[in-house]
Amino acid sequence: MVIIQTLSYQEYSATYVFKEANTFMLMDIDYDPQQGRVTQAGAYRHFLPPSPLNYWVQSFWQLNVPSGQFSYRGVPDNCVDWIINLNNVEDNIIVPPFLSPIEFTLAGQVSYFGIRFRVLGHQSLISVPLGEWCLNNGVAHAMDLLSNTLLHTAFERLERAQSFDERCKCLSTLLLSVVKRTTVDMRVAHYIRYCHRNTTSCINLSDQQCSEFGVSSRQLRRLTQLYLGATPKDFARVLRFQGTLNTMDVDKKNVAWAAHYYDQSHYIREFKRLSGFTPTEFKNLSVLSNQRANG
Repeated sequence: MVIIQTLSYQEYSATYVFKEANTFMLMDIDYDPQQGRVTQAGAYRHFLPPSPLNYWVQSFWQLNVPSGQFSYRGVPDNCVDWIINLNNVEDNIIVPPFLSPIEFTLAGQVSYFGIRFRVLGHQSLISVPLGEWCLNNGVAHAMDLLSNTLLHTAFERLERAQSFDERCKCLSTLLLSVVKRTTVDMRVAHYIRYCHRNTTSCINLSDQQCSEFGVSSRQLRRLTQLYLGATPKDFARVLRFQGTLNTMDVDKKNVAWAAHYYDQSHYIREFKRLSGFTPTEFKNLSVLSNQRANG
């Protein structure tokens, strides 16, 4: 049973230092995963959580879907998202990492609030290894992985809040009161750091290289599928793809591929595999689209 404490954010932060000393998270990795643009004004907002919650949570976000039939296309980012329908407590899902574009059909008017965890950050709330989750159409029901107390308390606080900023503040306080000390397999952590350092080069998965992580290549495959929800090769592929998304934001010469791929054709092929679009198409579209208008 999860006990929901009533500490304020300031009170909890003051008592949290002892946990930080015994908790290993990948805060030294500068990884800022991106999704596509939502071009509709006011339809999408995001918020970076305060310290120390940012040890586990990458961001809070909210998607406001207008009236009508819409689709939302997500792209791989190696992260876990907890998504709550603000109109329906039963519509409460956990989306694990995925390896190809995933499309959600949405009937508006409706708002979704999301918690995007850092890589491995979901372990602060979910004890079941990612590779053992029971999935239905690629997602898990939140009630299968989180306590009813936490689910209903989160929904009640989100429902009472009057704005997105207030929702983020309420959820920050709530999550800080229930996150657990996490033990991260150091072999997996070493591999994640290796991938992050080598997004501009070929990932070496030989037994000789894997021995530096303390495993064989076969053991590494088992561990990454269990804890990251992907093979070592696929995890590295998504990390490199995300690197190009960040580069695209500041690239004015259209050569985002140069820092991450052998050549432009390789880049376009990989980008289309992971996003469903060419880089130019992706840069110019909205990932929230009106199905009727597109039809």
